[in-house]
Amino acid sequence: MALCPQCGKKFSGFSFGSSPAAECSDCRKAKARAAELAESDAIAPAVDTSGRNKFKPVVTLTLVFLNVLIYAAMGLSGVSWTEPSIMHAIRWGADFGPLTLSGDWWRLFTSTFVHFGIIHIVFNMWCLWDLGRALELYMGRRAFGVTYLLSGLMASLVSVAWNPWRVSAGASGAIFGVAGAFVSYLYLKKTPIDRGVARQKLKSLAIFIGYNLLRGAGGGIDNSAHMGGLVAGLILGAVVPPLLQTADAANPLAESAVANPIEATSTRESHANRIAWQIPLGGAVVLLIGAVWIHRANLPAAHYGRAVQSVKAGQLSQGIAEMQQAVALDPSLILANAQLGEWQLEQGNPAAAIPVFERTLKLIPNAYDVEHNLALAYLGSGRPKDAMKEIGSAMKSENAITWRAQYILALAAEQTGDSRLASENLRSVLQANPDFQEARDALARLESISARGRSVTIPYSKLAIKSEAWPLYP
Repeated sequence: MALCPQCGKKFSGFSFGSSPAAECSDCRKAKARAAELAESDAIAPAVDTSGRNKFKPVVTLTLVFLNVLIYAAMGLSGVSWTEPSIMHAIRWGADFGPLTLSGDWWRLFTSTFVHFGIIHIVFNMWCLWDLGRALELYMGRRAFGVTYLLSGLMASLVSVAWNPWRVSAGASGAIFGVAGAFVSYLYLKKTPIDRGVARQKLKSLAIFIGYNLLRGAGGGIDNSAHMGGLVAGLILGAVVPPLLQTADAANPLAESAVANPIEATSTRESHANRIAWQIPLGGAVVLLIGAVWIHRANLPAAHYGRAVQSVKAGQLSQGIAEMQQAVALDPSLILANAQLGEWQLEQGNPAAAIPVFERTLKLIPNAYDVEHNLALAYLGSGRPKDAMKEIGSAMKSENAITWRAQYILALAAEQTGDSRLASENLRSVLQANPDFQEARDALARLESISARGRSVTIPYSKLAIKSEAWPLYP
């Protein structure tokens, strides 16, 4: 039996090759592992001389696949491939504070897989592939997966905290977490690469992070999510233990090498796996505490979300009650006020809608849709002169579909005794919308002396102008 010159163990020198083995099998495996680590860098996985990948970034590949799969599913369902609407993004799971805070907490996760078009997803997936496969090699699959997940969730949560009324989606928050964890790993010397190379890669990461944060500061990009993911990644990278030691320690030929490098690496992997469950548990506790605090700090948005959910479920009265609480907590919510007034009209309560619309116009003067709906509320409350004044102001800007405004003006004119003005506007309504039976009935009533003065049922739901994004936006 031969003695291994590295560890001193006895081993058989028998070999099927042309030359006998010079080391024991453990040291040969350790040397092969060291060669793999030496050949790997922060971007490309290790490849041996035969061209076969020695490390498969399974988690990174899975994440890229899931992101692309969801993007493809959105496109095949009819969503624009280049510029998906915000409404479509919300339907597919984008993060929208009112809905997230009112119970759709799953949006914190699903939003990290939803993207706003081809450019958005291509850039994100390129960054994920570039950074992810390297960190997965050094951190280990399980720890890398946990880091990505927690960073993405924290990015979404910080986005809601910063601006709960913004619609946010994309993998960039989680990718910033990967970048942050990579910085921690390099700075704390947890990677088996040369210090000079580590410094160079730290500089590259700093440029990547700085450039994208500056780019996000220009507007249109959710930088709060980037910062949330980055900070989470920095912390996780510092907390996760090194799966691999430095290149010198992993090299069985180094003087400081341990007696059995393979056993040492296995021990380190075992240690990393033992605490792997502790990190997601701690992260979950932090996320839970943060979610509770953010919910309490954004109760108006939460009430708005519950109002939306109630109305979509057919519970109009409950939705109105929730929206009233949102407006009471934050009277400056423009569309929440406008939405509340619309729902009160739909409920057939124009008197309650009047103060709501008047308050909305103080927040956003000359909004023709609010003026239109306020005129409708005045009409239903027996204030035809106020209705004529308000609808006249609205018609100066309301150029797209005017038949609703003309019908309101006709009914108000009828109530004030101006039959000519009422008749003219009713004929204009029927010319624009021949199927509007209420206008036909009103015209017949005007032309019949015996029918004049009869009470009229106002179709509020047909006449009110609703937000194009109803009922989602604040």
